[in-house]
Amino acid sequence: MARFDLLSVLAIALTTISLLAPSCHGQDILGSYFRCRNEFDIEPSVFDALRAGNFSVRNSFVECFGECFVKRAGFMNDDFTFNRDTITRFTNRFVSKENSELVYERCTADVTPTFCVTAFDVYQCIYEHIYEKWNTRK
Repeated sequence: MARFDLLSVLAIALTTISLLAPSCHGQDILGSYFRCRNEFDIEPSVFDALRAGNFSVRNSFVECFGECFVKRAGFMNDDFTFNRDTITRFTNRFVSKENSELVYERCTADVTPTFCVTAFDVYQCIYEHIYEKWNTRK
């Protein structure tokens, strides 16, 4: 009986914590990376290269991994629309608000909706432009 009470209290506590914890609004970047890595069973060396900004290994499989990541991170929807707030909140962690807006505009304007390719291109663009503007940090 005591075990049941302890489990009940633990379940209530975990539920309360999850309800009170601030929402990440699609910005669980690391979790998105790892879920997509597991989903696509991507090679560790390729996975590490992409996380480090090395885009030299690119094929349809890697591009679809990129789409998985961009969607799970909340940057892009299934209909190829982009979430300005989510992207700028993420980029604003690294660069000024003005540069976040510039990165968003540059990376999401004039994209051609193509499965896997579009998302990967946007991911690469965001990564490269954040890195380029890193020294203009807030």
